[in-house]
Amino acid sequence: MKKYKNRTYGTILILLMIVGVFSACKEEEPELQLPYMFRPINFNVELNKTVATFSWAKVDSAVSYTLQLSNDSLDYSKPLLDVTTTGLSLVKELAGDTKFYARIRANAADAAKSSKFNTALSFKTPKENLFQGYGTSINTGVVYSAYMTDFNALTVKWTPAANVTHLILTNENATAKDSVLISAAEALAGSKVVSSLSNSVWKVRIFNNSILRGTTYGTVEGDILVRAGEDLQAALNSAADGQVIVLEGGAVYNVGSGTYRFNKSVKLRGTLTSTLPVVCMTVGTGTPPSATSSMLGFVDGSSMQSVKFENIDFTGYVDNNTAATKIGYLFNNNTMTTVSKLSFANCNMHNFGNTPMRIQGAKNQVIDSLSINGCKINDIGFSSTYAIVNSNSADLINAIEIMNSTIYNFKGSLVLRTGQTLKSVKVINCNIDHGMQDAGSARYLMDFNNASFTGGGVTISNCVFGQTGAAMGANGIRYVAGTSVSIKGSYFTTDYVDDPIPAGATSTSIKPNMTSYKSASTALWTDPVNGNFKLLDTSFAGKGVAGDLRW
Repeated sequence: MKKYKNRTYGTILILLMIVGVFSACKEEEPELQLPYMFRPINFNVELNKTVATFSWAKVDSAVSYTLQLSNDSLDYSKPLLDVTTTGLSLVKELAGDTKFYARIRANAADAAKSSKFNTALSFKTPKENLFQGYGTSINTGVVYSAYMTDFNALTVKWTPAANVTHLILTNENATAKDSVLISAAEALAGSKVVSSLSNSVWKVRIFNNSILRGTTYGTVEGDILVRAGEDLQAALNSAADGQVIVLEGGAVYNVGSGTYRFNKSVKLRGTLTSTLPVVCMTVGTGTPPSATSSMLGFVDGSSMQSVKFENIDFTGYVDNNTAATKIGYLFNNNTMTTVSKLSFANCNMHNFGNTPMRIQGAKNQVIDSLSINGCKINDIGFSSTYAIVNSNSADLINAIEIMNSTIYNFKGSLVLRTGQTLKSVKVINCNIDHGMQDAGSARYLMDFNNASFTGGGVTISNCVFGQTGAAMGANGIRYVAGTSVSIKGSYFTTDYVDDPIPAGATSTSIKPNMTSYKSASTALWTDPVNGNFKLLDTSFAGKGVAGDLRW
């Protein structure tokens, strides 16, 4: 709490010291009287964030005090505050990150004898943003305070129980949704849903009357809304290039009994970040999916800017039935295609017999960028030995980025790339546990075999590695000479193994470049076997820095 004082500029009058008796003939003259009251002294302000508490000393015979506030030390013609009070203090909430000037006077019963204003007290409030640190996590380690949770609607969140009265929203075209009132219940909860918003990036400002208390941004998108029970495949077919298809949270959708293939840029997203819509294959009326089926792929000869998925739960179980067939792949593309960006944000990918991501067939297909951000991937590859991301020598995923994700219970490698060149592979802020579980053959955490890098090489940053597989289980990273490998800020538990390197292998353990955690993965995380990676050991040195920070 900051405290500001002004200097006492009034000089105490010493004229009263020159009081004497001049002569008996003067006794009938009245006593000497001052023309004005003294100004208040000890005038100061204490700041608690943006709440200012003004206080001052009592002035004898004053009936009240007038406090004025301005942004200009020389101009009080239109003061921000002009209050008269009989007390000796005043509390006022002010705008953040603003310079203020305050002055005060003592008021006499005879207004003509009120004091002059004292010299202005200057102070500056700290920056304030009620939106910071509040909101709905998109499971990327980033907290959003304005996030789309329904078609054409934003849920706006701020510090609960704050003094707020309304929101003002402005989009990219300067179209405003003005004075969206906040009820007392909404202010207490720190949350409001704002509906009827067009597709745009919206600037959201929150006010207490005229005082701005925070600014944030939220994106509203969606061209086609597919309700629960409606046909997702038909919506994908009818979407124009670049459109966004929105699915209802918690609903189950299927793409048909055969591989659905994209031939245009499209984004598929769920409305909610917590209750995700489920997407699967279905038995349907034709040939039912099998253990080698792929849910998604690309049309032969197609080229597109991007295919994006957000807030989707992809399951390998047909019809979302754990008693039904478990398919092999989410993507297993074997056609010629060019995709600039394939991305998954806040998605679950689970129960695939082979892998969620494979390109193959020697078709010279290219995915320039694959991004997996804020995802959970588990139960992968137990019908085969494919990696989580798998491509062969003639089919290229150029840049691979896996961030803010939890990947566990997988049989093969994390990344497998054999032959040709690629730019970079980055694994950042991830929990990786129960991987490389192939007891019949040595598996690598990352296997680049004959691949060479033209960009940043391999980067592992702020990750936590837990238990690895049995017997022949785990090796480190295999790469060709001259590959740049950067490993920093990462930890491994005592049951993480990627050494000793088997005789004749060309891989390198990553353990020497990481920090050893004192115990096994089950001492670090609550229940990693069943997918609960909440920290059990809250004294973990990497807390808040390493691993998937969503937990």
